[in-house]
Amino acid sequence: MTVGRNVRGLRRATSATVLLIGLGGVVSGPPRSVAAEAGHDFQICKGEYALCAASTCKPTGKSISVNVIAGGTASFPEYECTCPIFEGSAIADLNGGNMQGSCEPPPDQIWSLFAPMLHIPQALNDWARFGPEALAPPQICPASLNLGDKLVNCFSFACDHAPPVNGVAVATCHCPLGESLDGTPVPADTAFATQAGQGNQAFCSQFPVSGPLQLPGSGLP
Repeated sequence: MTVGRNVRGLRRATSATVLLIGLGGVVSGPPRSVAAEAGHDFQICKGEYALCAASTCKPTGKSISVNVIAGGTASFPEYECTCPIFEGSAIADLNGGNMQGSCEPPPDQIWSLFAPMLHIPQALNDWARFGPEALAPPQICPASLNLGDKLVNCFSFACDHAPPVNGVAVATCHCPLGESLDGTPVPADTAFATQAGQGNQAFCSQFPVSGPLQLPGSGLP
């Protein structure tokens, strides 16, 4: 897997705002220098990756170590998510998740990254690859649900290859519960975005892979 420096191209493809990063997080599209100053290192990785944006997850009973953007690591409850595998260019945070400054994954693993797609195979519809059953429209789970601490962040975390499901290549991704892009806890009264559930708000409580909506001045409920 290789890295490219032209992040702006993917930002243009997502209308200047990366709205569902991995779905591991939701961030506005700041200039490259701003991202660097914040401790993140958003880059384009090329090759095989897992896309967890429309997945829901289950607990493992274990803990997972997460990079804290301000420095060090933190421990969160670990959840497992089954995610389809794609090939191509995707955005990563080389300093986030449990990445180690490179697009190169650990041996026999791949990264869970993000690329904008509205058709994603998902367990909800038996991993259909095409047509309405594969649609994955974004939805916002409002802060009033008090479920922000139940979102699962898979952006820039390592995954294991798993046996194909209905002809779809998938990976088992190991992700933290209630963790932000910065390696900090997400308050319960936080709105978040997910592509899981095809717009059904009931999926907001099913530990969906999501990104907290904590944008200044967003006015989100």
